[in-house]
Amino acid sequence: MMLRAVLLLAVILSLGVAESNADETESTRANAAKGSGSGKSEEDAGVLSGVTSLVDETHGKVSDRFSSFIVQIDDYLGAGESDQQLNKSWARIRLDTVKPAGDKPELSGTVKLRVVLPQSQQRFRLLVSNEDDASSAANSDAAEREQIASRDNNNVALAFRLVRTAKKRFRLKYDLGARYRDDKAQVFGRFIVGYKRDGGMGFTHSFTNNFTYYSSSGYQNSFRIDSRRNFFHKENLFFRNSLEFSWQDGLKGAGIGETIGIYANLGERRALALEGITGYATALNPGTSDRYRGAEVRLRFRHSIWRPWFYYEIWPSVSWSSSNDYEKAYGGLFRVEVTLGSI
Repeated sequence: MMLRAVLLLAVILSLGVAESNADETESTRANAAKGSGSGKSEEDAGVLSGVTSLVDETHGKVSDRFSSFIVQIDDYLGAGESDQQLNKSWARIRLDTVKPAGDKPELSGTVKLRVVLPQSQQRFRLLVSNEDDASSAANSDAAEREQIASRDNNNVALAFRLVRTAKKRFRLKYDLGARYRDDKAQVFGRFIVGYKRDGGMGFTHSFTNNFTYYSSSGYQNSFRIDSRRNFFHKENLFFRNSLEFSWQDGLKGAGIGETIGIYANLGERRALALEGITGYATALNPGTSDRYRGAEVRLRFRHSIWRPWFYYEIWPSVSWSSSNDYEKAYGGLFRVEVTLGSI
C-alpha cells in the first residue's frame, strides 16, 4: 500500500507539470501571434510576467492534485466524508548546500512529506514523515552538525500513532512504525512523555523524555529540559536554554548537550535565531578521543521570498570541535525549499 501511494503521488505531480508545460506552449504561441509592436522593455516585462504566472499556475495545480490525492486516501481510510479545507498536508522539496566546518561544500537534495488524515485519526494516525529535529548537541561533534542536519532529512519513517494525549501541561505519545536508519530498514516503537510548568522570573520549563527502540540499532533515550522566557511579553521574541541527556545502545556513558539561543519571529515570512551549542560525553567510545565535544556558535535565518511557498535558509557557523583539535573552523548550510499543499 505504501509503494502504491508513493507511485500515485509521483503520477499526480507529473500530470501537474505536463499540463503546465502544455499551457506554456499555448501561451507562447499566443504571444507570438500578437506581433512585435511594443518596445523591448514591455516585451521583457511581458515575458517576466508570463514566467511568474506560469510558476504560480504550475504550483497551484500540483498543490491541488496533491491535496486531492490525500483527501482520497483519507476518504478510503475514514468514513468517506471528505472536507478538503480541513486537510493540512504538505510536501516540501529541499536543496541543501552544506559546508561542514573544516570540510568541502556538499550538495544534498531531499523531499519531506507530511500527511494529515483528519477523518482517519480516530482509528489510527498515519504519518509519512522525515521531519528533521535540530541535530543533538549531546551526540554530535560541533564540526559535523550542519552535515547531520542535512543528512538526517533523508530518513523516511512510516508510523502509526496509537495513543495521543495532548493537554496544556501533559502530553503522551505512542508510536509504532518503520524507519530507514543506520543504512538499514528497521521497525521501531517510541514512547514520548512530556510535562510543562511555570517557573520563576517568567520562565516556562518543559520536561520531555523520548524512548525509542529500533529492531536492529537497539534503544535510544533522551531526556530534555527546555527553559523558555519571552521578551516584552511577546511570543515572537524569546530566550531558550535546552539541556539534553542522551543514552544509546552500544555506547558507553551518556551524552550531555546544551543549546542556548535567542529566537525572533521577524514577521510572517522571516525568522532569526542566534545559538550557542556545546557537548560533553561522560565516557569515551570508538571514534572519539575527547570527552568535551567542543563548542559552536551559529546564526540561522529563514526567509520566504517571492511566494509564500518558497523559502531559503542560511546557517553560518563557527566552531571549535574535538575532531579539529579545537581549532576555529567556519561552516554552514544554505537551503532552498518549495512547499506544496497546505501552507
